[in-house]
Amino acid sequence: MRLVCALLALMAGPALAQDAAEPDPPEARICRDAADSPRPNRRQLSRCDRAIAQPGLPMPVRLAMLLNRGTARVKAGQLAGAVADFDLAIKAAPGVAEAWINKGIALARIEGRATEAIALITHGLEIGPKSPARAYFARAQAHEVAGNLKAAMEDFAAAARADPDWPAPAEELKRFHVERRKVLRG
Repeated sequence: MRLVCALLALMAGPALAQDAAEPDPPEARICRDAADSPRPNRRQLSRCDRAIAQPGLPMPVRLAMLLNRGTARVKAGQLAGAVADFDLAIKAAPGVAEAWINKGIALARIEGRATEAIALITHGLEIGPKSPARAYFARAQAHEVAGNLKAAMEDFAAAARADPDWPAPAEELKRFHVERRKVLRG
């Protein structure tokens, strides 16, 4: 359960696919508010659905709304819907690393999909996310779900190096213990 909560912590910040200096248009704010909510309710998600369905939304606004609705759906436990939103975002803007990473985070919560999640997060890292530390952290958690503890430890360490001021990776690394043993050959 702790791992699931930590995966959600990565998605706590809503997506911003438009210039940070621009204020959110009112229709975009609806989905951002749902993504900001610790556990979005049906009403928030329905309002976001209606806002996204509006014709003529500028592409950056629609992209931000899809990413935010996907994040809200993960928090609400609607994993299939979240994956669908991230797929739409990837189709619309395949160069947005956060879409790949968020899809990976959602898939990591679905039993048996951790390996696919790792591949998606890795692809997002290759594109270049705004927060590499959070991407390494997400991939570390997916590695842990998949049982790849050495890779998990390496990614937690990479997250700590990428953002030394963020305490979460260092806290996770405390759970790992490396033993070195002499191996006799002969």
